[in-house]
Amino acid sequence: MTNREHSSTPRILIVDDNPSIHRDFELVLLDNLEPPGLEADERRMYGPAAQASFSKPACSLDHALSGLEGIEKVKQALAEDRPYQLAFVDIRLHGIDGVETIARVWRMDPRIQIVICTAYADYSWKDLARRLGRTDKLFLLKKPFDNIGVSLLASTLAEKWFLARQAALKLEQMELLVAQRTQKVLALQRLEPPEPHEHSVLPAFPDAPPAGKELPLLLLVEGDAEICRPIAQGLEADYRVIEAEDGEQGLRLAQETVPDIIILASSLPRLDGIGLCRRLKSDELASHIPVILLAARGLEDFQIKALEAGADDCLAKPISLPLLKARVDNLLRSRRKLHEHVSHELSLLPREVAANQLDAQFLRRTIFIIERHLSDFEFDIAALAQKLVVSRRQLFRKLKAVAGSTPNVFIRSLRLKRAAQLLGETSMTVTEITYAVGFSDLKHFRSVFQEHFGVLPGDYARKAPPEEYAKNEPGTTGPGAKE
Repeated sequence: MTNREHSSTPRILIVDDNPSIHRDFELVLLDNLEPPGLEADERRMYGPAAQASFSKPACSLDHALSGLEGIEKVKQALAEDRPYQLAFVDIRLHGIDGVETIARVWRMDPRIQIVICTAYADYSWKDLARRLGRTDKLFLLKKPFDNIGVSLLASTLAEKWFLARQAALKLEQMELLVAQRTQKVLALQRLEPPEPHEHSVLPAFPDAPPAGKELPLLLLVEGDAEICRPIAQGLEADYRVIEAEDGEQGLRLAQETVPDIIILASSLPRLDGIGLCRRLKSDELASHIPVILLAARGLEDFQIKALEAGADDCLAKPISLPLLKARVDNLLRSRRKLHEHVSHELSLLPREVAANQLDAQFLRRTIFIIERHLSDFEFDIAALAQKLVVSRRQLFRKLKAVAGSTPNVFIRSLRLKRAAQLLGETSMTVTEITYAVGFSDLKHFRSVFQEHFGVLPGDYARKAPPEEYAKNEPGTTGPGAKE
């Protein structure tokens, strides 16, 4: 945990559909407001002589009048890398109730601590533990609540969050150190030298399995085994095929594996093909994946619904395997051409790279988080995945799909882009810039910079006209940097 993170004011979210409850929390928790009943509570709890001994915790409050609004605020806080330490959630909310709100919040940020506020026994503690399963971060507050109790609860849980975060970061550092030393030991045992970029900012873990070039991953969602099996067998030579029997299983597998392409039947148990397609195209992790819908009835009428749902192609049953394979190849070829374009245009904005708004949003969040940690040479794939609330595998496949780049290369490209900007626009030395953009070794920084831009950092803006590098990094003009 950084010093900034530990010293920052705790952020608390209040989720309640009653505006007067929000006012009550402000009176109890904010320093500049004095609740009329606080003085009496202090005398009752501590006695007349101890009235001045209690001070309210310094914190900032955010408010949500519904569960959905609270979920959005948590999502926004994560995108801005300013997570909440604590949320007070009313059990009875309009729309989705407090329990469903908490479940969705924890899917995005499992670290946040939740205090359930209730005046009624809607759920037993056993029911809550069974549904939510995180009793170490779940607490109960009965309404009407005690002012002093709320203040103490807020300060204690906020401090608990910071201490847990500090412990987690220490553990990550130890695991990284163990992995690095293990790699060196294995290299010595094989009598091989360490990898050439031993001090690279990038971690020793690979982005993907190293066993050669993988076949594209195809998800086939078809409830009829007699139709599913021949399609899978016909595609297995050119694709890694995974199968789902119903729409809900298909959605879960799409989110977990992030395949290269999805083929859906129109008629599926639990969630039909049109509904599943809509869910996929509105899901940030899966929105980029090309979808082919297989129509079980009149193709023309179905095509309209399929296109409205966001499908990329539509075919009628019975399926012609050569035609299906040609459509799959065509969609993947179009995606590869986009990747080639992106790889040569590093300055493209997210909206220019992404095929849809959700992909652009994902790229903006990714870039925002990386830029906030550019000077941290230990910031790696695992840290980025944690900030984005995805797995390493999901991050690799999503970033590879929407930007044509592995997470390692993407992080390094942003570091080098920032270095080039500093070289062109400031008088910082190369050594200062090396550490400012998150490289821990000057020699390695010079090497990768020259590999990327074709010139050493000190010569980037000093020895050649700026337009020579414009095709690689526009906007990097200005005085040269000093060695």
